[in-house]
Amino acid sequence: MSDIVKQTTDVHFIVAIHALTNPDRTPSVAIGTKNTDATTKSNIYDDLDSLSADYKENTGVYNQAAAMFEVNGFRGPIEVIAYPNVDSITPSGVQSQGTGHGGKVTATPTPGIVVGITQHLFDGFKYLVLDGATETEIEALSDFLYDNQRIMLVTQPNSITALQTLATHVAGYQNVKNRLGNTAAIVETAKDRYPAAQAVAYAAANLPVDFQHIGNLSQFEPDTDLTTDDYDTIAGLNATLVVNKAGDYMLLNGKALAGNYIDQFVHTQLVIDTLQTNLQKYLNRKNFPIYNDATIKEMTQTINAVSTSLLQKGVLYTAIVVNSVPRANVLNSDVAARKYNGFSLSAQIADDIDQINAKLDLTL
Repeated sequence: MSDIVKQTTDVHFIVAIHALTNPDRTPSVAIGTKNTDATTKSNIYDDLDSLSADYKENTGVYNQAAAMFEVNGFRGPIEVIAYPNVDSITPSGVQSQGTGHGGKVTATPTPGIVVGITQHLFDGFKYLVLDGATETEIEALSDFLYDNQRIMLVTQPNSITALQTLATHVAGYQNVKNRLGNTAAIVETAKDRYPAAQAVAYAAANLPVDFQHIGNLSQFEPDTDLTTDDYDTIAGLNATLVVNKAGDYMLLNGKALAGNYIDQFVHTQLVIDTLQTNLQKYLNRKNFPIYNDATIKEMTQTINAVSTSLLQKGVLYTAIVVNSVPRANVLNSDVAARKYNGFSLSAQIADDIDQINAKLDLTL
């Protein structure tokens, strides 16, 4: 298991799912790339001109960013996270064992890609693509993000074999009950097309959206090196690719490799983040939030406002049902500890339609 990153906040949720090192502004999407040294650096770019000062036009980062800005309606910003090119010198998972000659200490170093993303896990972007990451790095990052239930990682395997390797790893790791898979794969054999980058840019600019309903972007072309049999293999692994649907170049499906839909994970994260942020801002505005029913009512109103906003966006199917414990029923120990454990919230994430089945009777 990889490390769980603690977030500094006064608002906490216990989340049940049924069948921020914060920058000055929130990036829409992020690109992860390997740095030239053992440090992490991160910058946010609003356009290609500013990005080109750090990443030249012949780099994968620039090409993916250029593909993103080709998407109508996408205005960024894009965060580029350059992660260390070596594993962390501060190991995690240290274990010691006594021996007859003293002791033995073993440790598992933290991969550089995990070290880099850890520092920017709560920057606000919902989608992440990678530039030049190895299979080992992708697997380590996938595990880490899954454990933290943060960020949809959208990979772009360049072959069926590469997809099968990643899908096998994900299937063996992303199987914990009440956790959603957050690693997706868009297969593309061409080295100069970036459908994954364009898909996340479109998704970020048009939230809520189902990946399967993304199409006709400038770099969306059916892959002539893949056959219809390959399509079946890709779909069977819950991956996707660009295909021709009635003349529109669309993604085959909108699933993560673990089998859940990509939008389910992103929308769940959005609901949690929006509730957490708005309740935290409520506490920030209050110099002295008195522990009484009036304060509890104000917090409830804050939650209801979030509910209305998410309903209007189409992220929620039902309004958030808020149950709260009145001040008189709160344990004195909670009051003394200045904690309110009285909220219980429930809502249903919105779903969309991917397939239509109809019965057609023709009489001659």
